[in-house]
Amino acid sequence: MTQGDEGLPTDPGLRRVGLYWALMQARDWAGAEALLHPSAACRWRATRERFDGAAAIVGVNAAYPEGWTIRLLALHRLGPDEALSVVRVDHHGRAFWAHSHIRFEGEWIAHIDEYWADEQAAPAWREGLPGRTLTPTDARPGWPLDPALWA
Repeated sequence: MTQGDEGLPTDPGLRRVGLYWALMQARDWAGAEALLHPSAACRWRATRERFDGAAAIVGVNAAYPEGWTIRLLALHRLGPDEALSVVRVDHHGRAFWAHSHIRFEGEWIAHIDEYWADEQAAPAWREGLPGRTLTPTDARPGWPLDPALWA
């Protein structure tokens, strides 16, 4: 991945995804919606939900209980019309991660397929297994989410 002066990717699709997360973090709902195809769809696989339409995707995020912070940890180009982002969301002392498989349609984000997980204690049955180590919380700061840097 090529990086610009700020260490951010220069690929236009990856920049679009970075801007999307920056606008979500800024609670700029209109700005985030403008990046989505009007008939975009977002699936949250873990809860078996699908949100159809740009307004619905932004609406569910706007309705989420306040107090969260997004950290964009990784962006990868998967193909000409596909990208993958990894974010960590911190919310009231808990950590959540999303791997988002994103498909583009022209300049639009057209489809988001997300897999969410939360940090939790490992099950007791794994205690004492060979090679097992507990690791600290992923505390990477991620890329800056100032929308002006991604635009």
